Amino acid sequence: FPSHDKGIVDRIIVKDSKITICDLKTTSKTISDFADTVDYYNYWMQAAMYVELVACTRQIDPSEIGFSFLVIDKYQQVYVFDVEKNTMLLWREKLRSKLEVAKYHYDNRYYALPYEFATGKITL
Repeated sequence: FPSHDKGIVDRIIVKDSKITICDLKTTSKTISDFADTVDYYNYWMQAAMYVELVACTRQIDPSEIGFSFLVIDKYQQVYVFDVEKNTMLLWREKLRSKLEVAKYHYDNRYYALPYEFATGKITL
């Protein structure tokens, strides 16, 4: 598999016109801890970005793309975590929000304060 530090999709499976993205993850924890790892390392963001990029490249609706994490844990146990459509929809919405924040900072070249403070959204 390619290096994970370059943002390269590990595998795209096309079968009967259904597209599924598979992302390989190795972990020093157990398979049962992987759900927490998805949040801690923001793997959800990577998954949502991959879906958006593949949808754009293939010119299809992102909701039609499946996503799975192929996880190998510290005991060399392997499990495939399929991501439900509703979960991916939430991740894609969360990604859009994060991209809006990044765009604000980039467009304004302002990084001194977090977005919520820089835009005056925090009040007492």
